[in-house]
Amino acid sequence: MSALSISLSGLQAAGQRFEASARRIVAAGAQAGNALVEASGNGTGQTGGQGTPPATGAPGIGFSPDMAGAMVDMMQAENAFKANAQVAGRISDMQKAYLDMLAERPER
Repeated sequence: MSALSISLSGLQAAGQRFEASARRIVAAGAQAGNALVEASGNGTGQTGGQGTPPATGAPGIGFSPDMAGAMVDMMQAENAFKANAQVAGRISDMQKAYLDMLAERPER
C-alpha cells in the first residue's frame, strides 16, 4: 500500500505544481496587459483624443521570462502527473492480480 500512497502523493504534488505555474502565467499576462494599457494612455481614463482602443497599433505583449519558465514548469508537472498516474494504475493491476491469485488458491 505504501507504493500506492507514494504515487498518489506524487499526483497531488504535480497537480499543485501545475496550478502554481498556471497562476504565474496569468499574473505575468495581467502585468503585461496592464503595462500595455498604461503605455497607451488609457490607464488614467484618457482615450488618446481619437477614441481608439488601447491595443490599436500597440506592440504585442509577448512572453516574459517568468511566463516562459512557468510554461516549462507546467509541462514538467504534466509529465510527472502522467507518470504517477501510470504507476498508480500498474500498482492497482498488480494488487488485483494478487487478490485474484488468493481467491483461486485452494483451501487447506
